[in-house]
Amino acid sequence: MTAEVKVHETTTSVVEAPLAEVDGSADMALKVRVSCSSACDLWGRMVRIVAHDDALAGETALVFFDGTANETDEFVVSAPFEPGEYTWAAVFPAQEKAGVLHEESSTSFSFTVEPHATSVEVWDVPSPIAFGDEFKIKVGVRCSGECSLAGEKIEIYDHEGTEVATGMLGEEPRSGTAALYWAEVELKAPGTEGRHRWTARFLKPDPESLHEEASSTFTFVTAREPECAVTIEVVDKHTETPNENAHVRLRPLVYRGSTYMAQTDEGGVATLRVPRGKYQLYVWGDEYEKVVPSVKVDGNLTKKVVLSAPLSSWRQLPR
Repeated sequence: MTAEVKVHETTTSVVEAPLAEVDGSADMALKVRVSCSSACDLWGRMVRIVAHDDALAGETALVFFDGTANETDEFVVSAPFEPGEYTWAAVFPAQEKAGVLHEESSTSFSFTVEPHATSVEVWDVPSPIAFGDEFKIKVGVRCSGECSLAGEKIEIYDHEGTEVATGMLGEEPRSGTAALYWAEVELKAPGTEGRHRWTARFLKPDPESLHEEASSTFTFVTAREPECAVTIEVVDKHTETPNENAHVRLRPLVYRGSTYMAQTDEGGVATLRVPRGKYQLYVWGDEYEKVVPSVKVDGNLTKKVVLSAPLSSWRQLPR
């Protein structure tokens, strides 16, 4: 004679759910609770996580019993790779043991997979640059999930929105970073004088890409080809000695964005190469400064500057 199988109802709930928004392929921590209508101890029974496509996303055992219900330990499953809204289920399958059949029960939970945020960085931008000269910059892209972006494309656009260059991110991240993939991009300076604002962009390879688009602007100045060497000799009035590491700046009287700067050597001398024209000369050290309102440069020039006036507010001007 076959023994009668007793049937107990069960109830499943998610007591620790994933965040409402997660990155693609991110780890999601879960904890599931299963209770029996007769308060049975279900220790060791399995709980499954079933994905939106009915695939098994993970499973774990019930390991705690509080006299009323059982819980799993916290466990981790991986979110889908592709962005979108998802509904998954925690399932306690029907399981029979010692003449008792515990019926299947389940509960659903939802979350959204967000594209990975990206950021673009630009560095080593020379300035000023002579008209029409070729120059190089470095561009890096970082993913919030620290994904490898090796081989992905970056694009450079000028101030009118015209694409002027492209590059491919290298195989290795920049030294000292976890996931800043970068490339060196060669550009050509415009043939007009002034300050230029260009943009480096990282675009989605395709509409279903895991990564969001990002961009960063950078500026540089174009100027006429340097024609003259201007040598500045800096002396401290109070000590009558050469002023090492003094800052020297030549700024055109008709300012179009180009400024020329240098620091003096141990002999108190700095040399700058600039186009012909009229400039304002600023020199400052740790405690003193000198401002020369107008310096005409129509050939190679040597000028001696004696630092004597205390530092003043002109140093706050844009450099």
